[in-house]
Amino acid sequence: MVPECRKTLWDGCEAFDLRAFSYRALVVPSLGANVINLEYDTGKETFTILRTPHSAKALLDDPFAWGVPVLFPPNRISGAFYEWDGVRYEFPVNRNGGLHIHGVLHNRPWPVIVYRADNEGALVQMKLDTRVDKDLRKYFPLDVVFTLEICLTAKGLEHCFTMENFSSHKLLAGLAYHTAFKVPFRPGGSKDNIRLLVPLEAHCIDDPVTRLPTGETIPLDEFESRIAGEGAPPLEQGIDALFTAKPGNKEAIIRDLAADREVFYKPDVANRYWIIWNNEGKKDFIAVEPQSQLSNAMKLSDPESFGVRIVPPRKNWSCSNTIGVRLTNI
Repeated sequence: MVPECRKTLWDGCEAFDLRAFSYRALVVPSLGANVINLEYDTGKETFTILRTPHSAKALLDDPFAWGVPVLFPPNRISGAFYEWDGVRYEFPVNRNGGLHIHGVLHNRPWPVIVYRADNEGALVQMKLDTRVDKDLRKYFPLDVVFTLEICLTAKGLEHCFTMENFSSHKLLAGLAYHTAFKVPFRPGGSKDNIRLLVPLEAHCIDDPVTRLPTGETIPLDEFESRIAGEGAPPLEQGIDALFTAKPGNKEAIIRDLAADREVFYKPDVANRYWIIWNNEGKKDFIAVEPQSQLSNAMKLSDPESFGVRIVPPRKNWSCSNTIGVRLTNI
């Protein structure tokens, strides 16, 4: 397939159709820069890797159950604010108990800077700049630029997120992708043939009401241990939890036992945690979410020890993740 990147429309929204190396992706910048569709053509059949909404309304009504929403700051923040280096960052209260959840980048338009295709693949680059975006500056009251590059290469779908600090203050950075994988991938496939393998180390304890983690962990239960080991059917039972990741930048894998290929999710070296959520196993997806920091870590006394990155003035921080398909690696 000759790499291609072209403008199109999806449910009335400007979108970008990327094609390269047997992959096809659809990016909608005005809807949080979400990659709402990712497909892989094996030559015999098509893998539909991500859960794709049927309309913009469906996506906006349930934004964390479709495609690849970008979460910054990631997950929950107690009191819907944090303070660092003399600056207070306030976010909307959108959960009971005065919490904020999932950040403010997944539900806003991302201006497109460039889109192109060449021999190496297809790319869309988008930027948010608090120096010109006054609404975003309400939440980040300093000079900050967020860049998101979404590429299709021979490796697969690559997300590269960069935070540039143009202020005189130190900034805190952390990231998660609330990625919803379709189960099963193939037409006529069975969810019973799917196995989920994620390099989990321990289960993070959280408050049963607020879901704010305590910083402590407990051993994996039987279902979680199978996910961390030989693999388990992702919809076998309900799961919704945060886990520490095994060290070594290991991949998550979703394997179809009836096919000769598997989907892999390779996280950035900064990744310290995984979240797994399947809506009680009642839908056609499994959310496998790399998360660089512990939820609410920006409110803890030593955020760096829980994965938060400190970005000095005039410096930047980047995080890259890749989703791809390959021959089953067993």
